[in-house]
This record gives sequence, C-alpha cells and structure tokens, in this order.
Amino acid sequence: MSILFAVGLASSVPLIDVHRHAGWPDSDGDAVQRGQLEELEANGVKVAVVAVTNKADVERWQREGIIVGTWIVCPRNQAEPRYHCFPDNEGWADPIWLEEELAAGRIQAIHELTPSYSGISPANPRLEQFWALADAYDIPVGVHTQRGPPPGARNSIRSNPDCCPNYDPEMGNPALLRPILTRYPDLRIWLQHIGAGRGDHQAFWPETLALLNDYPNVYVDLSITNGAMPIEEYGATLRRLIDAGFGDRIMFGSDNLPIGPILQRLEGFAWLDEDQKQAILHGNATRFFRLTD
Repeated sequence: MSILFAVGLASSVPLIDVHRHAGWPDSDGDAVQRGQLEELEANGVKVAVVAVTNKADVERWQREGIIVGTWIVCPRNQAEPRYHCFPDNEGWADPIWLEEELAAGRIQAIHELTPSYSGISPANPRLEQFWALADAYDIPVGVHTQRGPPPGARNSIRSNPDCCPNYDPEMGNPALLRPILTRYPDLRIWLQHIGAGRGDHQAFWPETLALLNDYPNVYVDLSITNGAMPIEEYGATLRRLIDAGFGDRIMFGSDNLPIGPILQRLEGFAWLDEDQKQAILHGNATRFFRLTD
C-alpha cells in the first residue's frame, strides 16, 4: 500500500484515516473490501480504522495497515433486514465473542458506537460491559456524536425511511460520556462528526469543547463535516477547535466519502500551516492510536 500523500508543495506525510466502514452482513464483503482498499491506496492512506458489522469481516480485514474496529449495537429497522449487523443477537455484539477477539488482538477498537440511532444514552447499563472491556484491553472507542444525521440524510443509513424508529438526536450529546470517563478516566475516546449539524440538528459545541478541556485523552474526527458540509462550515469548525487549543487532537476521518476531494478542501485553507496539516493527517492519530512509523 502506498504510504505518502503530498501536502502542499513542500512536504508529505503518511495519511491515517480513522473513520472507515466495511460492508453490512448482506453485502458482498470481498467486493466491498476491494473497493475500499483501492480507495485507500489511490489516496496514499497508510493506516485506516475500519468498522466491521459481522464476525466474518473480522478475519477478512486482518492485514497490515488496517485497525479493525467493531460496531457494538446497530439500529433497528422497521422492515427487513431488521438489523444491519449482528442479526442473530438483535443488533448487539456478543460480549463473550468480543472479548475473545480482543484477547487475540484481532479487534483493536470499538467503532462505531451509535447510541443515538437506538435512542439510548452511551451510559445505558447494557453498554457498561463494553466500556469495561475497552478499558481492560486498553482499546480506543469511536463514538457517534452530535445530533445528526437528520431523517433522509444522504451518505447515512437514515436515507432509508425504514431505518431507526428509535433515533434520538439528544443521545449524541458528548456530555453523556462524562459518567463513563469518571469511571474509566484513562479510556481513549474519539468523538466522531464534530461540527456536523444544521437546522434542528445543530452541533453540541459547548459540550464538546468542555469535554475536550476536561479530558486530554478525548480526541475528535470531523468526518461528515470535512467531507459533506459546506466549505465555510468546515473551515469554521477547524478554526473553532484550533483557536480553543485543540489542534493536537483533530484526526482525519473520511466516513467512506471520497478521500481526494476532502484532502483538496483541507489544502485550500491557506491559514493552516504545514505543521497543523500534518498533525490532522498523521501526527495526532499516530499518538492517539499509539502507532509507530
């Protein structure tokens, strides 16, 4: 896999994408993987964090440069397929199976934890066993935050009108993670989709910034914000995080949107210096995921 992507004219860095998704259980896993790997290679991604939704994909994605994460609970649909992942357990990962995979080193992250899709808080008692496993095995957890996506949103499973009857946008509030971080203060969490939201689905800015201020082991990815939001809102999000002193905790994540245009958008911000770009594309994720060159 190619490892370098040019940033400006003066430098290049290994690119790390902390937010990718494998296919659903009813998709052609091999075809999905081929397309994913071609996209990563074409854009010089050295490391990608890939969320799987079924047990077979854990083995399929074992390869250099891939950090395998797993969904924990999938949203319920109003029609078949009733559950997009782990259908034999009503959309929930089996904690016994998960611990076996963690102990074997085949799963290295929980990603993507989506409590808002099921209308539950991340502090819901049923999730406690998974937080405990993440802490015990010292693995990072990617959490879907903010109020979106709204109903019918493109590039999301809510584009399906049968999806997610229990969706609760308020469950994407990062402040709901405080009880977990109180119990497990060393847990590494990355907040996903920071800055995303419009209209009735505005972002949780005060709560996000407060959590980052209180917990240095909490990082962010912008994902939908850097790939689908208007460029002005993307730029404003970057400025807000950097001006608040969190430029060392922003990580690049594509959420399966085309990587090339996202990189071009980032390169267009002339006010970002090369060190800031390298931190976003490589350095911050290297530190958070404890990678070595």
